[in-house]
Amino acid sequence: MINKISFLLLFSSLISFGQSEKNYVLFSGNIKNTQETVIKISNYLNKFEKDMTIDSLGNFKDTLFIKDDGNYYYRSGKSFSSMFLRKGYDLNITLDANDFYRATKFTGKGSLVNNYHVARSTLKSSLVGDPKDYFVVPLADFLNKIEKEKLAFLDLLEKWNLDSEDKEVQRKIIEHDHLLIRNNYDKFNFYHTQIHPELPLDYYDPIKNMYVDDEQSFLNNGNYRNLVFENLRHKTNEAMEKDPNLSVIAYTKQYIKDLKSAEIRDNAVSMLFKLMNAKNENFEKDYIEIMALLTSDYMKEKLTTRYKNANSTKPEMASVGFDYENHAGGKTSLEDLKGKIVYVEIWATWCGPCIKEMPYLTEIIKEYKNNENIVFVNISIDAKNEYDKWRAMVPEKNVGGIQLLADDGLQSEFMKFYSVGLIPRSIMLDAEGNIISQHAPRPSSKDIRTFINDILNKKATTFAPAVKTMKN
Repeated sequence: MINKISFLLLFSSLISFGQSEKNYVLFSGNIKNTQETVIKISNYLNKFEKDMTIDSLGNFKDTLFIKDDGNYYYRSGKSFSSMFLRKGYDLNITLDANDFYRATKFTGKGSLVNNYHVARSTLKSSLVGDPKDYFVVPLADFLNKIEKEKLAFLDLLEKWNLDSEDKEVQRKIIEHDHLLIRNNYDKFNFYHTQIHPELPLDYYDPIKNMYVDDEQSFLNNGNYRNLVFENLRHKTNEAMEKDPNLSVIAYTKQYIKDLKSAEIRDNAVSMLFKLMNAKNENFEKDYIEIMALLTSDYMKEKLTTRYKNANSTKPEMASVGFDYENHAGGKTSLEDLKGKIVYVEIWATWCGPCIKEMPYLTEIIKEYKNNENIVFVNISIDAKNEYDKWRAMVPEKNVGGIQLLADDGLQSEFMKFYSVGLIPRSIMLDAEGNIISQHAPRPSSKDIRTFINDILNKKATTFAPAVKTMKN
């Protein structure tokens, strides 16, 4: 009898151990009103990626073999949101493509923390509203508002019966979101008013004094990652003001020396990658110094790519070409434009700052429309599923110039050659297809006309006639 009981206890413990050692999540769901055939699951830096097939009824189901518990993203078409996954979860989600963010509901194991996340997102959207109304207010009113909002989020958290571990993760998210909103006051206020608000000298102290070595938060909260970068930026500026002889590389080396998280150290160092620019005369030397600070192969490869691009995009070096669909019909290549100065504006239909540049670009194109020595080329990086939106927006905005669509978005050869990440982006090429500037002034810049005129005057005696007459 004793042996039988011992066997049962042992068998029970083995089952329990096996269950606790699951390295996967069972994930299923249904999405209504969708034309999409795939829902994509990924995490930070796409270290995990999975495409799940959506059937004709909107159902999907698969096993996700995840390495780490934490924040994951689900995307269907252009819409995306996040969820928390832990090994052993058996999670089901219902979505509506017509109301992607508010009509989301989770059921099954792991649903509690994810339904809380939906409730928090709903509360956030109701509190924030229009960014201009939110940020363009007196500082005292702004600080009072975000403090009340933080208390509202903490109150919501208390109403959900999360376990202590999940509750602590969510509490940190609330604190970090609050700090990032505080940090962004000047940036968004200036964006809408073009005037920097006056801030107390100690305004950024809560960001400068925050704890920056929390790897769990770094991996699972994009706002915390942004805060770490902002912390480094504030401290770097402060240190270099005190010591003008201090280099940004030297300070970064000092900043990371006590950080325990290799992930955070490497990402802090990645802030130096902007030095891999042909405008920086010392970028070859800087490359060696920055490489010595990195530990992961991923970041080393990324730095090396930036270094190679800097070497290949020096002024007067040949640009990589393009051959893209022209909105007016057919395709247009860089070779077709030989003999003309080429001003390239990179944009997308979903890019707010790009749309804001359009009226300025329209005026510039009109001013130079009779100058046969320069052509304006607008290249959209919209994805294939946004093709119809691009086709509709071009005539709607009526900017002018040559309107092209990159063949593979940011992964197009031209975009990768110039390390295009943030848009809008302006590039200027000479009449032979060589680089004048890989970061030309934007259309809204007060220097844009002087920049263009100087180039036209300098090159006036070397222009060759255009090889082809292009559709504008």
